[in-house]
Amino acid sequence: MRLLVLALALLAGLKLWAQDTAYRAATEDALVAAYRDRAVAACQKEPARDARSPAVNWGNASAIKLVIGDNNLSVYVWEVDHELWNARYRNPYLVLSATDRASFVCTYDIGLGTAHVSRA
Repeated sequence: MRLLVLALALLAGLKLWAQDTAYRAATEDALVAAYRDRAVAACQKEPARDARSPAVNWGNASAIKLVIGDNNLSVYVWEVDHELWNARYRNPYLVLSATDRASFVCTYDIGLGTAHVSRA
């Protein structure tokens, strides 16, 4: 009987994991499709911080992925009253990776509609 309960619990956990994975993948695909053109346009306008950097064609980005939160902000998880807490832990960003001569990354903030280009 214990074995049966354990097997059913394992199957229930596996079902929840599969549904969550499918939901997250579909949501990521939908957000990337919806905001890809805006991200490319914003990244084309934003110059790289390095003055010696070549022009990058963001329309041919090698990879576009969705990330939640900006790891570059120094806000701790317990500082929930901090004005940048949402930007650090909750806001969605599209990260475009360049395939050109140098490795550049453009981070597009979906909520604000702004981009930031940096060397990877």
